[in-house]
Amino acid sequence: MPVGLEMAKCPIYRKGVGETDILVALTGIGAVRGRRSTSYALQAKPDACISSGLAGGLKEEYVRGEILAATQVAELNGKNVVRCDAELVARAKAAGARVVERFLTSPSVVSASAEKKTLGAQGDAVEMESAGVLAAASAVNIPAVAIRVISDDASQDLPVDFNRVISAKGKLRPVRLLGSIAAEPAKLRGLLQLAGDSKKASAALADFLDRYIADLAASRQEQAAAAGAAKL
Repeated sequence: MPVGLEMAKCPIYRKGVGETDILVALTGIGAVRGRRSTSYALQAKPDACISSGLAGGLKEEYVRGEILAATQVAELNGKNVVRCDAELVARAKAAGARVVERFLTSPSVVSASAEKKTLGAQGDAVEMESAGVLAAASAVNIPAVAIRVISDDASQDLPVDFNRVISAKGKLRPVRLLGSIAAEPAKLRGLLQLAGDSKKASAALADFLDRYIADLAASRQEQAAAAGAAKL
């Protein structure tokens, strides 16, 4: 945990990669929580900010487990568009991510395939935090990028309405989830499938981020060494 920051306000974990410190902040669900938590975490003054997590595909060409890096992020209403840092996007592509035009940040979970396909005219993937995260980074002039992995594709209906089982604070309501399954037991199979797909997608994202962050760390060290040599 960085000095001066409190875990209770935003869970933040530190990991060393060579001479580089990596800070992982768990922002919670939603753009508002994402912006608030990111603003707090960025007091540590990192060199770059990465918004990462799961996303729903909005076009049929994107498959489950595929890593996407956006050139820009926008709120679902089309307002507050924030561009991702071009260098961070280019390095994501070099690390194996597929570069797409836009992520849409939605205030709620987009569950229906029909809605996903309609939103495909506006963006490539939908999630719930990146607009808030990138806005917070932009406010303090820290380079940022949004990188997401597809957990559910455009043709897939989610098995339950997660907007009913997630609280306003972004917490899962187990009783409501169990009630939804009890009312329609057939949903259990789809829920287990989604859980399995999400686990595989998360593992793919973690592998990508390991490579990507190692490349960024090496680049920063090279730049620091070059700057030091220039002063001699």
